[in-house]
Amino acid sequence: MDDYKKFHQLHHGPKTFLLANAWNVKSAQLIEQAGFEAIATSSGAIANSLGYEDGEKIPFRELLYIVQRIKANTRLPLSVDMERGYSNELNILTDNIQKLIDCGVVGINIEDAQGEDIYLKKLERIKSYLARTHQSLFINARTDVFIQKLPSPLETTIQRAQRYVDAGADGLFVPAVADPGFIKEITSSVSLPVNMVGSPKLSVEALTGLGVKRISMAVLLYKATYHQMESIARSIKDDNSIARMF
Repeated sequence: MDDYKKFHQLHHGPKTFLLANAWNVKSAQLIEQAGFEAIATSSGAIANSLGYEDGEKIPFRELLYIVQRIKANTRLPLSVDMERGYSNELNILTDNIQKLIDCGVVGINIEDAQGEDIYLKKLERIKSYLARTHQSLFINARTDVFIQKLPSPLETTIQRAQRYVDAGADGLFVPAVADPGFIKEITSSVSLPVNMVGSPKLSVEALTGLGVKRISMAVLLYKATYHQMESIARSIKDDNSIARMF
């Protein structure tokens, strides 16, 4: 079974799967060694690690380099956070998609922060390009309705999800939903496997019980890693001792 089929199957298996987000080769290798079944990148983590703000401030060529290095040094299926696609020009968008496929990427996240209409144009162009070139790519459609605090967020999310299903999305990612009732309504109303980010109030067990199929970590693993490093560095300086490194 190839990586795309493995990745697709993870979303349709009997259990919810955890997807850890990497930002460089070492973090991806540690994720693989820990026993995860797939790796995703975090746009915010990659950008921040290279000194950029999140939100497509990093040039696509630099993102692509990181993706290439991760894929060259790991064996797991890899999905990439493409933010908004790194272009509003549809030909450039599909060129970016092809570059990711060429280095072995099997999935992407792409978000609708610019609005539903332009997003559908991008999604439809990607799907038609893949069909024309006989290639496969798992498209996780991220809707930012709750992040942007749009009116009637639950109803708007479900309406958008249906349009994204019709346009060919393979999964639905809904960040920033805190209400378990809303999550249950989304998973019950949408035919796509739903992706959420875990939190202290939304554990793996809770999200599984609400029908979520994919639980990712976004920038949280990155932040936790460097929070630990910051704590160690401060301890070394404050104690005038390197003991915490051993």
